[in-house]
Amino acid sequence: MAGLELRVYGVTFETVREALVSLYFKYPNMPPDELEECRKYVIPMQHNFEQPIEPGTQDTWIQYWIDTDDRLSQDYNEKGINWTQKVAHITVRFLGARAESWAKVFHHLCGRQTPNLIWYYYCHAESLEYITPIIPTNVDYFGVGNTTIAFTISFNLKYQEGLDYRPQRGVNSDQRLLYISLMSGSLEEMKKVLEEIG
Repeated sequence: MAGLELRVYGVTFETVREALVSLYFKYPNMPPDELEECRKYVIPMQHNFEQPIEPGTQDTWIQYWIDTDDRLSQDYNEKGINWTQKVAHITVRFLGARAESWAKVFHHLCGRQTPNLIWYYYCHAESLEYITPIIPTNVDYFGVGNTTIAFTISFNLKYQEGLDYRPQRGVNSDQRLLYISLMSGSLEEMKKVLEEIG
């Protein structure tokens, strides 16, 4: 596929999902097939995703959405990766048998080390202390007239976002450069920058 391939480090729909899977499902030496099964229960908050919970089961389902993703600082380049400080506002909704207690867990995460390590590992982030009140709502995922209670909270992640423009070694490295951007300054300055990013 033609186009500029970028690698983004920080808060994305994929990294938030992996962090939530790790917070609620993952345990040491978990078999890969069981981990993959658990990923089906953490999905973006969209109506075109099929809800995996069967009525009457003991399953608990997590939906999430990145509401805003705001830049806090000027970006800078370090070894070919462009970095900036950001804050993301994220909403998480819990449905199913353990939904209420799982939502309440978020009000007890700030002082614990493991959740902070998880946010840092997956999202280059730290959770800010304020977490919104838990808001119970009725959701019609089982059809009209057959609602379930959902428990919704929101929180903020402060993080470092990295944007890696460098071509991946061994992956399409033989393809020609598709986009060229010239910066202002002398040729010597430009040569120095190009040497830094490899």
